[in-house]
Amino acid sequence: MRNNNIQLTIITLTKNDNNKFLRTLKSINSQQISLKIEWLIIDGSSKIKQEKNNTLIKRFCDENKEKNILIKHIDTKKRKIFGIYPCMNYAKYIAAGKFIMFLNGGDQFYNDNSLKIILENTLSETPKNTLIFGQANNIASNKLNWFFPGSKLSNFEKWIKLFEPNHQAMIISNKLAKINEFPTNLESISDGYWKRLIIENAQEIIYIKKPIINFFLDGVSSIKPTRKELIKIINNKNIKLIRKLIFLIKYFLPKRLFFLYHLLQKYKSLLVDFIF
Repeated sequence: MRNNNIQLTIITLTKNDNNKFLRTLKSINSQQISLKIEWLIIDGSSKIKQEKNNTLIKRFCDENKEKNILIKHIDTKKRKIFGIYPCMNYAKYIAAGKFIMFLNGGDQFYNDNSLKIILENTLSETPKNTLIFGQANNIASNKLNWFFPGSKLSNFEKWIKLFEPNHQAMIISNKLAKINEFPTNLESISDGYWKRLIIENAQEIIYIKKPIINFFLDGVSSIKPTRKELIKIINNKNIKLIRKLIFLIKYFLPKRLFFLYHLLQKYKSLLVDFIF
């Protein structure tokens, strides 16, 4: 049930990686905020790793007594929820905030004012089917990064018909997030499928032309797919041909040359921004 006093729910999935979780925790800890937010930590870690996370969370609470942050640390094993997308569906279902965003273990805000920028753009919004999104700073390596969408984009209405923002840079009204489920049978492309549902069902879309998050290209959707994943994608009638071709390129590209895929992503993004 939603709590009208909570402006935003941040959902963080983590599993057996305390270092990445710590990076996200530090990023939230640095934010300059005064409004009430909820932080849902959906933890599938082992008992030992969860104990370490509990220590980090306790320290976070001690340091943030003056901040109005409600924390819920949930053990997915106890609730018998397994898999990334079932966990994401569960988290958004129990989220109490007026708006919802995903900031998973390892993700971080772009700077100390990112959450303030997000909240400024959601304050005047009524809790209807609204999508608000900003730029993501995509980081492939120390020498390769780019903003998505880019700074030269002038018509986001045309852009969003063809592309989806990074989900970490999306802020979605509670109702809109809950009525659209992550499909649990599409594996690494489930995220993109869900984002397209959100875009198509949003009554209003607002673009914040500022970087909101740093996105490190080391997640499920950014690495070389397995043969099993590729076959599922090729045989899935719901997936567009262009996406199937992208996964074919990722599969056949040697690992030592995989940086070329990220380089191609960067220049494709720059070209699209120039066109729109």
